[in-house]
Amino acid sequence: MALSNYVFGNSAADPFFTEMDRAVNRMINNALGVAPTSAGKAGHTHAPMDIIESPTAFELHADAPGMGPDDVKVELQEGVLMVTGERKLSHTTKEAGGKVWRSERTAYSFSRAFSLPENANPDGITAAMDKGVLVVTVPKREPPAKPEPKRIAVTGA
Repeated sequence: MALSNYVFGNSAADPFFTEMDRAVNRMINNALGVAPTSAGKAGHTHAPMDIIESPTAFELHADAPGMGPDDVKVELQEGVLMVTGERKLSHTTKEAGGKVWRSERTAYSFSRAFSLPENANPDGITAAMDKGVLVVTVPKREPPAKPEPKRIAVTGA
């Protein structure tokens, strides 16, 4: 059986299947939380994240499939931790003269901001990427010692 344009959704072949393809793509994008851009392609979204607190640190785990360390940025400014990432796609073929018949993967970016709590140690923040998951670790600092109550002398007039 040979591959044909019709099998891969050529709009000239059958408008019904082209419209059905668009509707299915919209449903999938909505389910995955991918916001369509004005061009109808996937764009800016929120990456799924977990925030976990242990006795010694806070950990932020962010799903970033298809991204590497150079595709994400973690910055701290005025007590706000910014996590951004961008996945770029290249639709090329290995051989000259090749043709991309269908492209369902999308490029996207995300940006999230988190205010750090008072007991966070901003000097010890680390970030690592492993198998498409970004882990940002924010260590806790020792709580400041509670000041002893100070007695104020009351004088008479």
